[in-house]
Amino acid sequence: MAPNDDESVKLFLSIGLDEKTATTTINNPKVTANLTAIIYEVSFLISPPSSPVSNLHHLFGTWVEVYAVDIEKAADEVFEENKKTIVEQRYRTNC
Repeated sequence: MAPNDDESVKLFLSIGLDEKTATTTINNPKVTANLTAIIYEVSFLISPPSSPVSNLHHLFGTWVEVYAVDIEKAADEVFEENKKTIVEQRYRTNC
């Protein structure tokens, strides 16, 4: 195994893959690259609040409280905006 392979195996073990699966996975460079990219993207998205990433919470709407009443109101508004089309096409499907 090349040093890069050792790092990949350690990374795959850290997400809960067993050793056999991790070592088998690195034999496929495309799968290894894709899985590695996904792992790093998830680590980015779930970074602890003390990191610079926490400043992005306003952009993504995280840590914002939404109540059922607000959801119902938004759904009603969208329905009303599209009511004419919904009534006209209610018995049609896109099969």
